[in-house]
Amino acid sequence: MTTASQGQSLDQQIELLKCSVPIWPTQLRRYTEIPLLEPRHYDYNVEKMQIDPVRLGVQGDWNEFIHPSGATYHYNAKMLQRLESWINASRNKLDGKQWLLVVEPISVRGTEIYPYYYVVPEDRMITWIEPVDGYLLFQECTTAWHWNHKRLELEAQYWKHVEYFPHGIEIRLSEVKALRVRLNWYRRNIEALAIEQSTAAALFWTLDQMKEMTAELATTVTETEELAGPAGIMEEPSVAICGKIMHMLRHHEYLNHHGRPEARLMRTHSLTKRRNNLANSPFMTSAGIVMLWTPIVVLKQLRDIYVDGIVNGIDIRGFTDDFNAQSKAQTTVASVILAVNASILAVPGLGSPSATKTLCSISFILSVYCIVACTMAQHFGYRLRSLDFAAYYLQGKMASLAVLASIPSFLYLTSLAFTVLGFLAGIFTGEFGLALSARIVCGLALVAGTGLTIPLMMASFGPGPIR
Repeated sequence: MTTASQGQSLDQQIELLKCSVPIWPTQLRRYTEIPLLEPRHYDYNVEKMQIDPVRLGVQGDWNEFIHPSGATYHYNAKMLQRLESWINASRNKLDGKQWLLVVEPISVRGTEIYPYYYVVPEDRMITWIEPVDGYLLFQECTTAWHWNHKRLELEAQYWKHVEYFPHGIEIRLSEVKALRVRLNWYRRNIEALAIEQSTAAALFWTLDQMKEMTAELATTVTETEELAGPAGIMEEPSVAICGKIMHMLRHHEYLNHHGRPEARLMRTHSLTKRRNNLANSPFMTSAGIVMLWTPIVVLKQLRDIYVDGIVNGIDIRGFTDDFNAQSKAQTTVASVILAVNASILAVPGLGSPSATKTLCSISFILSVYCIVACTMAQHFGYRLRSLDFAAYYLQGKMASLAVLASIPSFLYLTSLAFTVLGFLAGIFTGEFGLALSARIVCGLALVAGTGLTIPLMMASFGPGPIR
């Protein structure tokens, strides 16, 4: 292996650099894919009286290190990879800067390419030697258009690198104490505010995980103080832990860069261009009229989930949990409606009029479809827990999602309405033989029930209809 790059011609360097593929730590295959090991013969034998201590492998300038998680990786303090020609060509672009290089060569269609990134320890960020289309890296936030904002995510990726490769990274005890203070501040916010409105809630996927992890992280950071070396430098396990925590915090800052209070990103605090009001669009207005206004109610719930391009996993989980619980309840009620329709049609006189038979039969069919729709809705709600699946509908199909989520409720309400109408049609006919006074009492009960239900229904749509 030679270390001199003077022998390389400029053309050779250009050709080599064409094989460069900028990536970031979370794209390293060894951490994102399960490698398929080639079949080989393994030696499971233990030699007699073999008690040698663990010895790390050394090959030339390469040292083998064991990650705190148990995985092994190789570290070269001089070059970090054996791809001398490509590395020399790449480092010539740095003008003597001693940045760390991470490269994972792969072969694609017989050509070797070099996915890589540079680590800048003094600035705590990653970078590349050519302009990079960062759409895949920055796409979680549609408002990332200036450098100060993007830099937060590049710093978050630096801490992800620290989590993967803690060897050689120095973190002082004072920094760990500052991190602990910050975590305690988040935890106090949870105690002072509603859990769903705290900053920490946006860092985790479920509320239970959030409460467990915030307490666990504070405890973990406390324990890392005991692992600090004599000079106040953290050991590798503590460095990896701090890297994981800092990646979460920096990524959170990237998503919430515009300073919304408590990272909840309320719609009234939006600094970006507002979208057209979907509730007033012809499509949603027509759907609301046809489907008894249920799509408008669902649309208001969806607005709390998707705000200015940022999707909060806590909100998605809350929406899907409510959606699934509602679907299960509607399935139960639809089954009861089926039994009620059968009972009405079986009562002599009550189910004899053709109007009653027609209305109850329609309700029977709608109830069956309501049960089927609720079953499919529960599966749909489960798929919505995937951020990619949810983003597909939220980014440009929010109106369609509101209509789809309203189908079970619409079928449930219409089947219930037809059952009530069929029952009333049977009561107010002469064939049933109900006395006039009894009909009047039933009519008064109908008016009283309607008068009590309508204000409650209007209140559920907001203060506007009440006023």
